[in-house]
Amino acid sequence: MIKFFRKIRQALLMENQTSAKASAGSKVSKYLLYAFGEILLVVIGILLALQIDSWNDQRIENRQEVELLRAMKEEFQFNADQLNTSINTNKKVAQVCKDLTRMIRADSVTAAPDKMYDLLMRMLDFNSFDARTGVSGEIVRSGKLNILKNDKLRAQLVNWLTILEDCEEDILFRSENYTTNLMPFLMKRFPLANGELTKKLDFDKNNYLDTYTERSPFKIDISPKDLMEFENQIWHHKHNHDYVMINELNTRDFINTTRKMIEEELKKKE
Repeated sequence: MIKFFRKIRQALLMENQTSAKASAGSKVSKYLLYAFGEILLVVIGILLALQIDSWNDQRIENRQEVELLRAMKEEFQFNADQLNTSINTNKKVAQVCKDLTRMIRADSVTAAPDKMYDLLMRMLDFNSFDARTGVSGEIVRSGKLNILKNDKLRAQLVNWLTILEDCEEDILFRSENYTTNLMPFLMKRFPLANGELTKKLDFDKNNYLDTYTERSPFKIDISPKDLMEFENQIWHHKHNHDYVMINELNTRDFINTTRKMIEEELKKKE
């Protein structure tokens, strides 16, 4: 297009040089056409420059979006792995609470002390999911959310942080009950140190744990009138624990949905 207008301009100049006898009105028209061509060339150049800048900006934004999506993918994969570990641990704790309740109702608390110590220690080995939110939190709080083109994914990311806040409330309720009610009851009636003899931690992959090797000289000291309170303590712990577990299972579904959305966006852009 630019070459075309340049040829017109050159032709007009040549014609102006060789047509000495042309009329004055004709010359004015030619000069006006020449000026119009010059202006048009400038406008086209400006528009092209703006379009190139727009393309460059779009390319930079696309690259930034891909980088964010990759970082989010890695973070949510880490959270999925951590959450699955927590769910597996907490499922075992819920089962132990039911086993303890059966022992209490069968009045066999003192009849099988070793089993009781083992169950108590396993019940106390509950887990709390601690999500990694460095990438997602920065995207939401730093204004980078608009870099993500998918509206649903943006909303998903905001909801993610809200979900974690809600889950934290139930984790705190469980911890408060454990500290305020359950442990004081158990510590007055059971030599919990005997649980050390069979204690195992799932995350102790390299056997760093150093446990007691000698049995406590103290015995279980629980009277029949304490059994109902004992059952209620176990139930209350399980009740709070159930809220945490359901939250974790719902969170796992949310994470899986989010990971799928991220994968789909990456496939479009990579």
